[in-house]
Amino acid sequence: MWPLFALLAMCCFSAMQLLFKYFTRAGLAPAGILVFVFGFAWILYVAHIAAAGPALTRRPSMIALLFVAGLLGYVGNLFAVRAVGLAPNAGYAVAIFGLQALVVTGVSVILLGGAFSAVKLVGVLLCCAGVALLVL
Repeated sequence: MWPLFALLAMCCFSAMQLLFKYFTRAGLAPAGILVFVFGFAWILYVAHIAAAGPALTRRPSMIALLFVAGLLGYVGNLFAVRAVGLAPNAGYAVAIFGLQALVVTGVSVILLGGAFSAVKLVGVLLCCAGVALLVL
């Protein structure tokens, strides 16, 4: 089921990145774009939690890590929208920050015991080569 979820996420994020390019061309500032996008998303998540009732943590260490994730999301999204807005083609910027797959794959294997194989290594390297070709 995860590949389907990943494909749906890819479609949503692709459309969002194209909208970000449109918004920046229309003169909107990245922070202004993101305050609306994440403000609306926050409302949707609150409604989701109210309806589905997923458990929220009360552990201080987990709450601290959630704040770190929020900070990383803020900085990463701000830079991503700026990059998309400034790039000659939005796809070039998205390809570069899409290299997060390389970082996530490596850290997942090392710290989280994620599965990996030689074939998957070749796939990751091909992705990196593809991004390098786009940026040149």
